[in-house]
Amino acid sequence: MTSDRELLDALAHLVDNLDPTPRTLAAQARSALRERTGGSAMRLLSDSARVDPPGMRGRGSTRTLTFTDLDLRLDRVPAGLHATGLARFGTLAVAHWLGGRAATAIDAAGWFHVDRVPFGPVRFVLRGDGREHATPWFVA
Repeated sequence: MTSDRELLDALAHLVDNLDPTPRTLAAQARSALRERTGGSAMRLLSDSARVDPPGMRGRGSTRTLTFTDLDLRLDRVPAGLHATGLARFGTLAVAHWLGGRAATAIDAAGWFHVDRVPFGPVRFVLRGDGREHATPWFVA
């Protein structure tokens, strides 16, 4: 008689052989884990994707998100997304995505822009005065 453990091990072996995890996915997961920050976490206050009326999602080309230290607007462009942010902290904004990132200065009024942010998991980190404030990862 086969034990539950032996059966689960055989099933795991079968799945690993028939449908292995793509190497690129495993590399992206490792990269995302390395992208952690020791800074303060910004809390999501609002997201237009969550409050648009039913049937309206995906129809517009703009998404707005409000975090405790950042107002963010994501506009669809042919190359992905154009991010416009109004930061209440920092001198440098860094957009992170799986396998890449882009940094840009925050101007004196608190504005920054990042071009060609890809669709998919992303987060923004605001840096200044030796500190960091980071949004949680979200799907853009």
